[in-house]
Amino acid sequence: MAAERVFKWRDDIVDGRGRTPSLTDKAYERIRERIVERSLEPGHDFTEAELARHLEMSKTPVREALARLQMEGFVQAIPRRGYMVTPLHMSAIRDLFAFRALVDGEAAALAAAHISARQSCELEELLEASALTPPQMKPDACEIARMIRIDNAFHEIIAIASGNERLHRCVVGVLREFERFYHIEASHPEFYGPDFIGHADVYRSIVEGTAEAARKTMHAHLESSRRVLIKGITEGPSDTGGQSAWL
Repeated sequence: MAAERVFKWRDDIVDGRGRTPSLTDKAYERIRERIVERSLEPGHDFTEAELARHLEMSKTPVREALARLQMEGFVQAIPRRGYMVTPLHMSAIRDLFAFRALVDGEAAALAAAHISARQSCELEELLEASALTPPQMKPDACEIARMIRIDNAFHEIIAIASGNERLHRCVVGVLREFERFYHIEASHPEFYGPDFIGHADVYRSIVEGTAEAARKTMHAHLESSRRVLIKGITEGPSDTGGQSAWL
């Protein structure tokens, strides 16, 4: 049975959920989007009632959405005060990239042996769609959201091509967590530079190389991502939250 797709980057792609989103689903997506886009900054505290008023929704779906976001580590409950957007820690980057090296690296290695012609064609389409904003033109929120959809879809297709459903679920989970960092990374000029090991390199290593070559290139891609993200934090402008948002 074909794996269910989670990340939808084109209207003709079925995302696998197959149901109308509930009010809780809608509240979850709206709150999560604000955290990812940093309109709700790390460390910001709020009450359930305040957020419900802001979203113009009742408290029940907001409460249920916050419970889900708390389980995923996006918010923390504060006794007698409400909630806080989980602060970002430099150690989280280290742990996240170490885990991504394991799961994305293995996914790429397995995909090199099992990728189908259809999956290969979709990766090519994603490469064509990922013509990035030139570094001198800072991408806006809409462009970064588009880039996130393409990035997530690219890595998910590789995970599905691995043929390992558990690995696919792990990759999806870590991609969703990484969205909190993507805005910072994509705002740094080196993200678009010639030294960045990108999706095109990963794609070639999967369709033309061996399992070990694919794993090695995925690791190089993730290391490029980690390096640029760290620079985005240490050198970035104030609209990324600055170093004060990092503990």
